[in-house]
Amino acid sequence: MKGRLTILGTSSAIPTKDRNHAAIYLQFGGEAFLFDCGEGTQRQIQKAGLSFFKIDKIFITHLHGDHVLGLPGLLQTLDFHDKTYIEIYGTQGLKRLVELATTQCFYINTEDMTIQVREIPTTDEPYLVCKGDNYTVKSVGLNHSVPCLGYAFEEKEKFKYDKAKVKQLGLKALNFKELEETGKTSVGGKTYSKEDLGYFQKGFKFVYITDTYLTPNMFKLTEGGADFVVIESTYFDENETAKEKKHLSFDLFRKEIYPIFKRQGVKKIILTHFSRRYKDLTPFEEAIKKYQMEEVYLAHDLMSFEF
Repeated sequence: MKGRLTILGTSSAIPTKDRNHAAIYLQFGGEAFLFDCGEGTQRQIQKAGLSFFKIDKIFITHLHGDHVLGLPGLLQTLDFHDKTYIEIYGTQGLKRLVELATTQCFYINTEDMTIQVREIPTTDEPYLVCKGDNYTVKSVGLNHSVPCLGYAFEEKEKFKYDKAKVKQLGLKALNFKELEETGKTSVGGKTYSKEDLGYFQKGFKFVYITDTYLTPNMFKLTEGGADFVVIESTYFDENETAKEKKHLSFDLFRKEIYPIFKRQGVKKIILTHFSRRYKDLTPFEEAIKKYQMEEVYLAHDLMSFEF
């Protein structure tokens, strides 16, 4: 197991008794990443048995309250837990929000905890937000009533040597060193490139698309496929309301988005961000079965997936 994806909240603008505001906790290797931080996120993290302290990077999609109002309290808790450094990414205005939270809501001594805030442009092409030793995070601008970002977290490709070829050629440690340093090596008077001896294997990929109306930009994040896509489905079949409010309906997802995701090679699709008008998600469930939509899931609070 490389990690775990946990959906902390599945409601839209107003939380319900059963649905918290938006937040997703991604565990990958020894790190943890938080996508959005709606009100109540701290309690959801505790309910899920997850760790505050492991969160090193937070990615905010936009500054509407249901996606960001849990951030001040979480930062205070991290400060109480002697966290020394955290990075926060999001749209323009995020620096001001964090500044007000950490000087007016409560006070953080920046010598004790450094908060690095980076505001990301809402571009039409994938934008490199940050990268680690074995992953990258990219964003793209979505189609909402305020600047809003979709994110793609992707593990770097790994090269897999063909065991049969390695054995046949009798490659030694020196050969592998040459392949890693120069991309080629010689055996028995013949030169082989690294690509002759194996292939690149795609890494894990997670895409988060929320608070948007239809836009071709979202498909730029899922290009080449993805292991998981978490995408909003605020309404069921109220397409005019969805267009007016700059959100998606299940009907639009089924007709316009699902077919493209499947062609791109998306493996699992998780619908979330449901309006509070839907106390019962049965219509969504029945439609998924009726239209035989494979690997489409309705998110519920604290749902998790291992990968």
